[in-house]
Amino acid sequence: MNNPLGRQVPHSDVFDPSLLFAIPRSQSRVPLGIKDPPPFSGLDRWTCYELAWLDQHGLPVLGIATLEYPADSPMLVESKSLKLFLGSMNFTRFGGVLDVAAAIQDALRPVLGTETISVSIKTVSEWGTIAVTNPVGECIDEGSAETHHTVRLKIGDDEVEEVLHSNLLRSLCPVTGQPDWGTVMIRYRGRKLDRASLRGYLLMHRSYQGFHEECCERIFIDVAAACNPSDLWVGCSYTRRGGIDINPERWLPGSQRIVLSGRLPRQ
Repeated sequence: MNNPLGRQVPHSDVFDPSLLFAIPRSQSRVPLGIKDPPPFSGLDRWTCYELAWLDQHGLPVLGIATLEYPADSPMLVESKSLKLFLGSMNFTRFGGVLDVAAAIQDALRPVLGTETISVSIKTVSEWGTIAVTNPVGECIDEGSAETHHTVRLKIGDDEVEEVLHSNLLRSLCPVTGQPDWGTVMIRYRGRKLDRASLRGYLLMHRSYQGFHEECCERIFIDVAAACNPSDLWVGCSYTRRGGIDINPERWLPGSQRIVLSGRLPRQ
């Protein structure tokens, strides 16, 4: 299948894994100077709010699915193709939630090139357990910012351990040019990041064309280069597009991750 992003694609009422479209991670990593294996661990977590299938009596069942797969998979899945694939399940009968999850896993494994993928599904009775939580750490959104087209991250002399976040993350889809909005969280131990330069650096992404995963990896690489941290975790929580939010995380091996208890308010 050709990349469906940016063009009209007919809806399918027949379960069709061939709708899934893979994108090589190397496509964005090579320009960033990221070699294989990459200098980070990580995962991509997708929350899919528009999932439905038929039970054994032919009645619709609604679900919210969470997919997770590792950042060392050679491929990632294109979001519109995932939406089309999930839509093709709408009129297919399954024995239960576990069968639906297994079908999604089986379809994604060859596309991603990894056996390591988890799929969890919450049906309507469980939706109330999905918490809304705020980003953690110090918000850096207020204050001055460097406004050059290219902003270099600046650091101080002090060694710190801190968690920062910004809701100002915005990037552009590399295919359609449409904006993607998100929140970025950074936990690190190293030389202190200058707030004004960090704000300016993040604002620079407003005109940067890159997939969500690429933007997260770009931020990780640049922060790592600036403050030489002994501990670093970067997480980007993007708002929904097409009923799917994408949440890539990257961290130095052995670093402490931040695991949120639910989705962010904008998601």
